[in-house]
Amino acid sequence: MKWIIPIITALVVIVGAALYVHNRPADLNALHQGIISDYGQVSHISAETFDRQNTNDIILLDIREADEFAISHIAGARRIDPEISTDNLLTQLPKDLTDKTIIVYCSVGRRSTALAARAKSHLLAKGAADIVNLEGGIFGWHNEKRPLISASGSTDYIHPYNEHWNRWVKRKDKARY
Repeated sequence: MKWIIPIITALVVIVGAALYVHNRPADLNALHQGIISDYGQVSHISAETFDRQNTNDIILLDIREADEFAISHIAGARRIDPEISTDNLLTQLPKDLTDKTIIVYCSVGRRSTALAARAKSHLLAKGAADIVNLEGGIFGWHNEKRPLISASGSTDYIHPYNEHWNRWVKRKDKARY
């Protein structure tokens, strides 16, 4: 009888681990497909397409915490708190949004897409052409070895948010908290 509890416990652990591995996205693309499914009203832009944008026509917003932004961000981005209200967001943007495309990003796209979904109608009403999420977020950008900056200048480092999200950072040696 003593052996039944350890066997049941082991089975629960094995089944739980199998379900976790089965249900977690294998890569950023799979994760991105889940974000699209959850926020169908938000459009997305690839890093390649973003690189071809005229910077005069965009406003780039980094939707991460201050410590993440301090490690690195995309040049030209301004940091916006992920939990910002729509009213406060509007006060932090230029008064004239006419024909501007607002591009948002976070680590992988979940926080930024949520903000885009919340604020989209308000930003469009203020004249913005669109609000779109950067596909793959800054992790995808970093994984493609695209340029990042910090207050000190150019950097290769990335803040992985935490160990759970770090699995989507390819260059683990560049992770900094």
